Amino acid sequence: MPAFHPATRLIVWAALVVLVQLARGPLLGGFGLFIGVVALRFAARRSWLLVRRVRYLLLVSVVLFAFFTPGELALPLLGQVSPSLEGLGLALTQGLRLVAVVLLVALLLEYTDERALISGMLTLSRPLSLLGMSSGRLAVRLLLVFRYVENPPAGGWRSLLAKGGDVEEGVLALRDVALHWGDRVVIAGVVLVGVGGVFW
Repeated sequence: MPAFHPATRLIVWAALVVLVQLARGPLLGGFGLFIGVVALRFAARRSWLLVRRVRYLLLVSVVLFAFFTPGELALPLLGQVSPSLEGLGLALTQGLRLVAVVLLVALLLEYTDERALISGMLTLSRPLSLLGMSSGRLAVRLLLVFRYVENPPAGGWRSLLAKGGDVEEGVLALRDVALHWGDRVVIAGVVLVGVGGVFW
């Protein structure tokens, strides 16, 4: 992964996220298991940290799908309090998708530092300059989102809104790196597979 341009890594990462969302049944289970094994092998600490950060979102998602989806009661003895079989299936699917995406984020951040992320975002957002948008400013804002997701400030997001709250200061160096032929081949392959999947 380090041999490829950060933009290529971001495109492959986005393609994997889309694949996780589109996968169904055994394909989703197998793909999720594969991502889990790779993440725990190459980014175990960061994976556990990010999964822990979304544990409440995961719990709420499971409860909402399991108990508020109409269908056959999984535990008839509980009556209307029982989760439905269809809800449990949806809860498992959506929970697996959420965890898989979080693990993909962990893998991306493990092998792509801040400067590399900025470089990749600059390359990918460059076409937006045709619409009058600043690709550099967009890249920096996206980087700050990644930074605060991984290392939130003391007091959480409310501290950023508090009047007179301390804001981390520093310099973000923007490094623009050209794409190599290998990157162009990988990007073209991802695009072709994506287009083929749409029209297939």
